[in-house]
Amino acid sequence: MKKYRSVILYLLIAFLLSFVSMTAQTAIPSETVRFLLFGIQAASPTISAITVLALNKELKAGFSAIFRTEHLFAAFLLPIVIAFGTMPASKMIYCISNGQAFSCGHISAKQLVIILWALVAEELGWRGFLEPKLRTHRLPDAAVPLIVGAVWGAWHFHYFIQKSIDVPITLFFAGCIAESYIYSYMMRYTGNILSAMIYHFSCNLCLHLFMLNPADNNGSSTPYIILTVLESVTALLLTVRQPETKTKDA
Repeated sequence: MKKYRSVILYLLIAFLLSFVSMTAQTAIPSETVRFLLFGIQAASPTISAITVLALNKELKAGFSAIFRTEHLFAAFLLPIVIAFGTMPASKMIYCISNGQAFSCGHISAKQLVIILWALVAEELGWRGFLEPKLRTHRLPDAAVPLIVGAVWGAWHFHYFIQKSIDVPITLFFAGCIAESYIYSYMMRYTGNILSAMIYHFSCNLCLHLFMLNPADNNGSSTPYIILTVLESVTALLLTVRQPETKTKDA
């Protein structure tokens, strides 16, 4: 257990901070304060990673290992290509199969702020801290994205409690696993956390822009199911490539 101490502490802070932030929102009348708490709730993985790295006096080394100057073009382009490839394609397949016209949704200013917050809220924790930490323990390559994806999916429990996610839990969980392998490929290919940050932002943007959630499709989960299938195929194809790891052990 000692060698996993940093990982255990990271998970405790990430899960507890999100739960405390969610709970505090129900007791505070101020909408502004609730919105700030929602931001802390969303950023609990990153806050946790920074806290653990600081306690271990590894903050500078941890960030220098994931913010790299190499492969910057790929780190920006690859996540955008994947997100804007699979997500509109999923909606297009759904529209064609149902004889519907393809349309895009409206994103409010508040939604845009929340989507932009995704650039920094989670990935410094999940792919910037947890995944490289697990890799230092010599786990099988294929097992690490599975573990991170499962933990990442479970961490969203507070959003289900708040009913801000309307995707069926099993389907959402499967999507987290598939996306985790895509994240892992990008991190191993580029060695740069920017790829994960941009992918997370792009996915959240596309979910709203192309209206893939059940709430945007009269309760139908079909667009999200199609998306999960496309992401799974993409993850499989990328995993087969087995890129050489460009990240440094954290």
